[in-house]
Amino acid sequence: MHRYFVTGTDTDVGKTRVSAALARALKTRGEDPLIVKLVQTGAGPTDEGDAAHAGRLAGCPHHELARFFKAADPWTAALAEGMPAVHAEDLQLALDRMSGAIIAEGAGGVAVPLNRAQTFADVAQLAKLETILVVGLRLGCLNHALLTLSHLSAHGVSVAGAVLVDRWHETGVEYHNDVRRTLQGKVRVFGILPFEVDETRSIEEGACMFDDFLSA
Repeated sequence: MHRYFVTGTDTDVGKTRVSAALARALKTRGEDPLIVKLVQTGAGPTDEGDAAHAGRLAGCPHHELARFFKAADPWTAALAEGMPAVHAEDLQLALDRMSGAIIAEGAGGVAVPLNRAQTFADVAQLAKLETILVVGLRLGCLNHALLTLSHLSAHGVSVAGAVLVDRWHETGVEYHNDVRRTLQGKVRVFGILPFEVDETRSIEEGACMFDDFLSA
């Protein structure tokens, strides 16, 4: 069963596009994936959330487990609204009730707090999700990627691989090779999602990138 957790080296690094690309790849293989946003922050009641956005791009169903208005980590956002903090066990139970392929997207990075004691890594570990790390290609991303992998390992979370994303502009082959060299032996790199203003085209390229992985 394909059940994945998509996290990033930071916020706004391309997690939603990668989630949509993976969903599109699974659909091509005849599956009916569900894109789940574990916690949506920084969105009002009628705003399109990340899960809805990815679902629209991939043409598949989507679901959101929690939403807060403040653009912040889930713990801070919950406190700002006077709401109870989100707990990993509740998110795990919700995921366990869902059947079929699941692509669960976090918020920000893997160490972002859900509450005083838990992070998104706890959700991935409890729900037994394989992690896909989205590395936004910019200065500092190697440190963020290595720290993220260390955090996931410490929590006993399985990592399927990483996707490099030219999120803001084209960074060039030389830089791509530098990042690949540093990550070699530490995580499988599925490929690079190139800079592309056209989201639909970007999703199609990303779906092709996952073909070999899903065929294994």
